[in-house]
Amino acid sequence: MHATHEPLRKTLHIAFGLFAFTLRWLSWPVAAAVAACAVMGNWLLLHRIVGARVARHERGYDAGIVLYPAMVLALILVFRNRIEIAGTVWAILAFGDGFATLAGKAIGGARLPWNRDKSWSGTAAFVAFGFIAAEVVYLLLRTAATALPAVVVIAGTVIVSAFVESLPLNADDNFTVPIAGAATMAALVYARSIAFPAFDTTVVAWLAVNTILAILGYLARSVDVSGLIGGWVLGAVVILFGGLPLYAVLLAFFVIGTATTKLGYRRKQRAGLAQEKEGRRGFSHAFSNVGVAALLAMASAAIPQARTALWLAAAAALATAAADTTASEIGQLLGRRTFLPLTLQRVAVGTEGAISIEGTLAGLIAGLTVALVASLAQFGTAAPRIIIALTAAAFIGSYVESLAGNWNRSREKAVPNGALNFFNTAVGAFVLLLILSVI
Repeated sequence: MHATHEPLRKTLHIAFGLFAFTLRWLSWPVAAAVAACAVMGNWLLLHRIVGARVARHERGYDAGIVLYPAMVLALILVFRNRIEIAGTVWAILAFGDGFATLAGKAIGGARLPWNRDKSWSGTAAFVAFGFIAAEVVYLLLRTAATALPAVVVIAGTVIVSAFVESLPLNADDNFTVPIAGAATMAALVYARSIAFPAFDTTVVAWLAVNTILAILGYLARSVDVSGLIGGWVLGAVVILFGGLPLYAVLLAFFVIGTATTKLGYRRKQRAGLAQEKEGRRGFSHAFSNVGVAALLAMASAAIPQARTALWLAAAAALATAAADTTASEIGQLLGRRTFLPLTLQRVAVGTEGAISIEGTLAGLIAGLTVALVASLAQFGTAAPRIIIALTAAAFIGSYVESLAGNWNRSREKAVPNGALNFFNTAVGAFVLLLILSVI
């Protein structure tokens, strides 16, 4: 059994965060070069200097040791023009996550109800130390004023980061915390105002439709009680912030996802491949597939200068969810040859991360269908460039989910399937934004 000196590990974790303050004086190319050197140093030299005890793996280094500076490098590159975002999220990762572990081990106490491996004392330490460090770094690095007060920007980022750190994702915090923190802070920094939707008669009517559809979904045994409530909330968010066109896209995903899940259910059940609970989906399923779209809808309402791009990214997230769900369900039902996405090695049907030609084609058609609905609903026409961009994003996001699933099979503690679904919809949205930046 390899023993890790966790206090030493977290002390180094926190100490590295002190360099976030130097971003005030370093140009972004120099800062990126330093971060790149840290990646190589942590990979090749750190365990030789402080000993293998700093790693959680017997080989003397682990993914987290290299991932930490790699994520800092990514933050610097992505937010080079708003370096305060990179520095603040770095500070939250270093001080918030670092002191959360130290406090959790030193103080202990009551466990979080949603994750028995985490404590309230650790989460409180994350918020307290993360906020102090973030506040100082943000004020030191701020390059421009924001519409929202600085305390709202920082508090919102810290709270979301702390919550993500507390979740039982079985994924490295050095990845999940900066991703969540950067997305949240970027939205708050670029927001022009807190979006308050208008409740006109049309919106109220569609909220009533959303209520009826949620109840029908429950009666049709497509969702359970938590899925009914959570699905209604997510649908309401989409209506209020993304508008009726995005709700039409959501309905397209729901119809496709429900139909493919129910199709051949008994056959899939006999093979041990069917969705649990007779195909009823709960809130976790709803949020993992629709959560990214709902969050982007809110962001599109708060950031008018990027409204169209963020709306399309939300649509891409839903198209990705439709493509992934369809590919999985049809592949399990009709796939004749199932293979791994990289090696093409043949594996049994139902193997996590495996793909089939039949499932892939069905997923592509599902993504294309949702893309067509999005174009017609938002622009009133079947715009080829928009449809192609959305379909490509959906396909790539779905394929990345297969790669992630294949990687997940080899892990000692697997990442929950819902987390992978949330991740692949986020990838689909991100790919769409990349495509828009070049077309």
